[in-house]
Amino acid sequence: MILAISGLTICFPVPGGIIAPVRDFNLALNRGEILGLTGPSGCGKTVFATSLLGMVESPGYIQSGSIRYFSGKTEDAGKENPPDLTALSENQWRHIRGKEISMIFQNPFQSFNHSRTIGAQFIEAIKAHRPHVSRQECKEITLSMLDSAMLKKPCEIMKRYPFELSGGMCQRVMIALSLVHHPALLIADEPTTALDKKNEEQILLFFTRIRENYHTGIILISHDEKVIGAVAERKIRMKHG
Repeated sequence: MILAISGLTICFPVPGGIIAPVRDFNLALNRGEILGLTGPSGCGKTVFATSLLGMVESPGYIQSGSIRYFSGKTEDAGKENPPDLTALSENQWRHIRGKEISMIFQNPFQSFNHSRTIGAQFIEAIKAHRPHVSRQECKEITLSMLDSAMLKKPCEIMKRYPFELSGGMCQRVMIALSLVHHPALLIADEPTTALDKKNEEQILLFFTRIRENYHTGIILISHDEKVIGAVAERKIRMKHG
């Protein structure tokens, strides 16, 4: 077990009342499992995903429920009472977000800083949780991750800016960036949207490799049930929260 969610309800105040895009949501995810989360646009998938990183957009808030996270650390694996992520402070989240739990957002182009090279953004992400790692070690980690993402000429990609990459390349670089710390839990929000069939197949193959190589628990979010069915062992369908 890597994640246990019970009775999660997320609310947003609106003129005249409150809406709850996620209501009484329950989910269990095993270590090394790919779980598909599907449903129509607007059903609450992305709002749910952001709650797993403590990033529910203001003025939204978690009204009730718990998100129990079983740390990827071996010494924490047997704990009966893992931390409830809904109770963490922002400072506590900084030690988890991007390191133990990572997310691939819908639009990789919007997630990158287009004024900085790919290599510079990898170094920044690595040093955020491992500040004492040398630049040479950061470069070696970056090259290894880009290579694992089935990207040709990783040395050249490091020197490029995000706007110089194709959609499929940019998506694979984003996935590689999300994996630099080998997180125990990965959330992928519509990772194949706007990709052609060939790139879609490569991205899905990459997810199966991630699961096999790192024993990562993956929540794959998509409105496309064919994408879910291609790699997920189980699926949950959301409807109206």
